Amino acid sequence: MIFFWLLYFFFSFLIAYFFTFFIEKRFFKILTFSIVLSTIASFWFKTPGESSLVPIISIFLLESTILENNGYLRILRPYGLFLLVIFVTSLIFWKKKSKN
Repeated sequence: MIFFWLLYFFFSFLIAYFFTFFIEKRFFKILTFSIVLSTIASFWFKTPGESSLVPIISIFLLESTILENNGYLRILRPYGLFLLVIFVTSLIFWKKKSKN
């Protein structure tokens, strides 16, 4: 199971990184990377009170289509936290191109 999650995060990172090739400005690259990575890679509990973790995007799709409504706020809070952490981390580590 750990191998699956590592592979999932690796491909999520690659997809988010490839999205940055379409954007010119540095700030918008960081913002796009953060939004795409947090949308794909953030995870939360499948249903309230259960211990199994699933990606938030799948919970959102199921909540909006076929499952009973447990509330979108339960997935928006961890998504917002993931987005904030990834955005700040990306701002710190994304290097400016040197002029040399």
